Amino acid sequence: VPEKAGEAAAAEAASRFLYRSTGPLTVSAVLEHFRLYDREMKSLSARFQQTLQVPETGLRQSVEGSVRYLKPEHLRIEHDKPERQSVVADGKDIWIFRHSQNQAIQSDLNDWKKADPAMDNLMGFGDYARMLENYDALLDTSSTPGSRALVLTPKTKTEEPFSLRLSLAPSNLFPHVTELSVGSVRVRTELFDLRFNPAFEESLFRFTPPPTADVFRNFKPPKLK
Repeated sequence: VPEKAGEAAAAEAASRFLYRSTGPLTVSAVLEHFRLYDREMKSLSARFQQTLQVPETGLRQSVEGSVRYLKPEHLRIEHDKPERQSVVADGKDIWIFRHSQNQAIQSDLNDWKKADPAMDNLMGFGDYARMLENYDALLDTSSTPGSRALVLTPKTKTEEPFSLRLSLAPSNLFPHVTELSVGSVRVRTELFDLRFNPAFEESLFRFTPPPTADVFRNFKPPKLK
């Protein structure tokens, strides 16, 4: 019964977020729909593919897996490829567990977000309206017919060149593809099989290292540039 109730809630949420306007899409209309997500979206689950590139160094990393998110800033990511890895954030701390090496790393979540744009990108669920208030936004409809994207640039000068492109799903305007450029770092994240407001226990977002694991606490992540 709880599982069926959860499925019903997710289906109701998916219907609630449909974009039903038939008028021309504008930045203001997208902002208003994003405010709906900010008010009504409490949790999210999806499959994802993410690619991080630093062309100047030749670095390229690709990962696939699943993500589960619960407001505020509770995140659980399970990497399936290229290796199994669990990333668990409870809003304060973040744990990264590499299964093959039985190694667990704990860091301050804010430190990790500042250092790793890929992580910061995944933590942006449910905060899109504020993002549009802090960035200049242009609506791009010039690519594939029917596709729509927002291109965001900071209103104030940043330490590194920055841009963020949000490709909007036609049915609900959810930014299912994000392409982030920070300095020389490029991060592309695509979400699949999205479910809005699934029921999660908070215990899902707590991590206890296995007794036999090598544990490194208060790790200071290096900043990608």
